Amino acid sequence: MSELRHPIPANRRRFLLASACLAASSATAILSGHRALAADSESIVLRPSRQSLFRVRVELQAQGNVQVPRNALASRKADLTLPIDSSATFDYEERYRRPVETVNGKRSRVESAEGEVTYVERYYHEAASTSKLNRNAKTLTIRESVRQAVVRRETLPEVIYSEEDYFNRDELELLRLPVASVSLEQLLPIDKVTVGTEYAPSREALVSVLNLTSAEASDVIAKVVSISDQEARIQLNGKVDGSVEGVPTTIRVTGKLTFDRQAGVCTWLAIGLHETREIGVGEPGFDISATLKMVRQPLTAPIALPPTASPIDVTAAIPQDRLFVELVSDQVGMSVLMDRRWRMMSDVPGNAMMRMIDTDRSIAQCDLRPLATMAPGTQWTLEAFQQDVRKTLGEQLTNLIEAEESLSPAGLRVLRVVAQGSAQGVPIQWVMQHFSDDSGRRLLAVFTMEGQQVATFAGADSQLGATLRLRSTVASDAETSEPTDSPASADKEVARAKRSARGQEQVQSASDLR
Repeated sequence: MSELRHPIPANRRRFLLASACLAASSATAILSGHRALAADSESIVLRPSRQSLFRVRVELQAQGNVQVPRNALASRKADLTLPIDSSATFDYEERYRRPVETVNGKRSRVESAEGEVTYVERYYHEAASTSKLNRNAKTLTIRESVRQAVVRRETLPEVIYSEEDYFNRDELELLRLPVASVSLEQLLPIDKVTVGTEYAPSREALVSVLNLTSAEASDVIAKVVSISDQEARIQLNGKVDGSVEGVPTTIRVTGKLTFDRQAGVCTWLAIGLHETREIGVGEPGFDISATLKMVRQPLTAPIALPPTASPIDVTAAIPQDRLFVELVSDQVGMSVLMDRRWRMMSDVPGNAMMRMIDTDRSIAQCDLRPLATMAPGTQWTLEAFQQDVRKTLGEQLTNLIEAEESLSPAGLRVLRVVAQGSAQGVPIQWVMQHFSDDSGRRLLAVFTMEGQQVATFAGADSQLGATLRLRSTVASDAETSEPTDSPASADKEVARAKRSARGQEQVQSASDLR
């Protein structure tokens, strides 16, 4: 038998060994594939946890066009179309607060795990943007005094305020993100899913996530593209027709979402948004494409937020005294704290205009203009102001219903006259306020509203009278910065004299604004 045994050549042995290894690796791959298919076909529930403390980082890029009307009250048609390019970065931590549970009719100290989060404590480590509208570049950031804030979501879009200071309008616009980190888990499917499962997020979920006021229609479809023991990945695609504070908008969505199955939270979102918003009474329209990347990680302890949550009733009404916004006119030289429904609509040399807007409806308008300076120590009398109001309104005036004078907290003397009348058959109410200081500087504020809006106006002139501050204007700042012995300074003196002469001729009193 030994004569029949032939030795296997070395190269043949190497070939057989390689073949055996290849077969083994193929079998392993096939087995792994079968296991993956088995895992993918497993029906699971993507169950969110009760985690309430997060660190969030957001990067946002946006490009498109802004449509600006000539006068939104007369026509919503765009008069100008301006290109815009912006980028923003946000880094914040937030703590979710839920109402406490009720046990046997009594409130406990344990926050409920059910229901949507409507109260959020937040601290901004970073919030900044750079933008270029047409050829005008602008950089925004938030002040140190408002880094710690409260976000309320009982109504949408969400309301943000600080308990330490008041936001200005630019800060509020900066912090208004197109995606709400607190709501990401609302995009998850409710029922069991496998790889390939498609489902439609509810319109309520999309309103919450996209920070809208309403969604009238949606064809957004979500698809589970992968599932492992560690995470599930979901893709989103579709369109939402909705509104923001009464202004119609359409948003096209394409995104990817990662859900950490171990932590029970959505930890990553990359989304493309194409929003086309109509022109509103208070804001221009726009057609903008944006990309947003969000990383969201659970925290075991806060970093900048207080170590423990404050003992507060999170179901209490939003404190209205924290919802004022600082409005500034650099050209007229004034600042004021007003209800957030008030917006500075225009600010040009010698004239600024604010408008009160509620759900895309104009409630009232306030025109502000500096008057010719009087001699130091000289003041206008209330009687002279009333006479001037009568002259201003002329045949439109029906009667003067109030007239008073007071001293504001800023030390300004305030003359106030309320008048009723009509314009083209429409009942009108005017509130005129004359502000002056000891140096002789003066400013006139004229509120105008239809008679039926008086209740909604709700005495906003009292707020203006209590918080108005006189500031230096852009022109005066530029002039005082010029060396007094320079040729340019001499030219500025001539220009200033001409402006002063025009002021004496044109803006002596309220009647000059007619």
